[in-house]
Amino acid sequence: MGIDLGTTYSCVAYVNENGKPEVVVNSADERTTPSVVWFDGQRVVVGTEAKNMASVQPGEVVSFVKRYMGDSSFFFQCRNGRMRPEEISSYILKKLVKDASQTLQREIKDVVITCPAYFFIKEREATKKAGIDAGLNVLQILNEPTAAAIAYGFSHSGETSRNILVYDLGGGTFDVTMIQMGKGKVEVICTGGDHRLGGKDWDDAIVALLIQKYQEETGDFENLLEIPEAVQDLQQLAETTKKQLSLKQEAVAKFTYAGESHRLLISREAFESATENLLERTIGFTDTMLEDAKRKGIDSFDELLLVGGSSKMPQIIKRLREKYQIEPKIFDPDEAVAKGAAIVGNNAIIREALEAKVKELTGEEFSLEVEGGESSPALEQAQNELMLEGISGNAIQSAMTQITNVASKSFGSLFLDREDPKAEKLRLINLIYRNTSIPTTVEYPCSTVHDNQKSVRFEIVENSEDEPVSEEEKERGFPPEVGVILWQDDLALPVQTMPKGAPLKIVFKMDQEGLLDATCIDETSGNSIHTVIKTMSNVSKEEAHEIASRQAMLTID
Repeated sequence: MGIDLGTTYSCVAYVNENGKPEVVVNSADERTTPSVVWFDGQRVVVGTEAKNMASVQPGEVVSFVKRYMGDSSFFFQCRNGRMRPEEISSYILKKLVKDASQTLQREIKDVVITCPAYFFIKEREATKKAGIDAGLNVLQILNEPTAAAIAYGFSHSGETSRNILVYDLGGGTFDVTMIQMGKGKVEVICTGGDHRLGGKDWDDAIVALLIQKYQEETGDFENLLEIPEAVQDLQQLAETTKKQLSLKQEAVAKFTYAGESHRLLISREAFESATENLLERTIGFTDTMLEDAKRKGIDSFDELLLVGGSSKMPQIIKRLREKYQIEPKIFDPDEAVAKGAAIVGNNAIIREALEAKVKELTGEEFSLEVEGGESSPALEQAQNELMLEGISGNAIQSAMTQITNVASKSFGSLFLDREDPKAEKLRLINLIYRNTSIPTTVEYPCSTVHDNQKSVRFEIVENSEDEPVSEEEKERGFPPEVGVILWQDDLALPVQTMPKGAPLKIVFKMDQEGLLDATCIDETSGNSIHTVIKTMSNVSKEEAHEIASRQAMLTID
């Protein structure tokens, strides 16, 4: 299954017996499910019913949790206790999988879950943890624009290589990505965006317009934003109004407050004026990404693909057309991401089956990733055998596609300034730069500073710096304050045998999901410290036990 775990709506898809991706409807016969959770005693309600209860029991309803994934400071407090975004997201995933299982009449365990391309490591790990807490085997965390491009490529395949700019404006996040597609390959060139910019910000602008209209018509200047029930009603009105303004020049919102009903007229012109700054922010991110693409040798694009429900707004299409002199293509904006994730998940299972059959035929280990999909008699025979078992040729061909992604952030460590080590001035030196193709492994040699040094401090720092042009600039590094320390620890050294300049080595490995594995090695003794950057360690044993106990008591509807 492919799961688009969205900020406002989520969607589930699978690959059918004909090898084509297909959305699975939920128990309410809807193709997408609102990412809203209502805690009704021991009953956890996810979807439209929960959304409808937001104005009735605002303290027991939570939405937009995707914006806080990986944020250790965010908790939702209700009668059932204090909950992290990962736990709330696990209930959404449980509901999605439960409905899909009932619709398809089969158990579902293996899933690919999508996330914004600009999610950092902690957000990706939090998304994966939500899937694990939901009882799922998470095959991969996949970038949303990549998933959309894969779905697009599946239905618009061609022999010619082409550059596609994917503009993905979802309910709560914005990504812009350059992807190069051709026969048998999907290569992400570079990506950018903001995981806290999305359709909700346009909704908030409409809420402000509605309040302004209400105050003008009634003379009541009470702060409605301080009244939870009114806020929930206004948020739902805003979403409906936004959709209406995509179809016509004016929309009437019927707002009921304090027992009185009001008809508030909002024009498209006023809406577009109020949200122009938001649109221009997306243009700014797009221009920055295009500059990054130029540095990697891509100075133009052949298609502009719009995905994400919020990309359907007329102002988006008009502005992009004017700015980039190309006609934007709206491609299945609400479902493409889930379908692409389903294709990737299905591909993973078929690739595993192909590799197992080639090993069975040759007696040797075989990896499609290592071989790059190069044809051989054994691989062709394995493909034929899978087709005899009922796997479609299209699905097998899709599984042979090589997908290359990029790091969405830069990662490095802190070192003493080589020009003046006595000053103990620290510099950040990146080992992996943002928009580097992944998976990748980088080794960096360094050394001790003093005779009989007892230990070295090893930090892992996340930042947004671009790769410098010259090796000299790379070695000079950056001020430490441009980054955030994700992890740090001390590597003890055998002081009797460690002179100044003793060799050390740092190894960074980043997998195709953008998760980082880091090691610091003392090359004299062979001692090392190692970590895989995760957010799971932020949860104490007591909190983990509390979450498990709560989940055992709750039922998902």
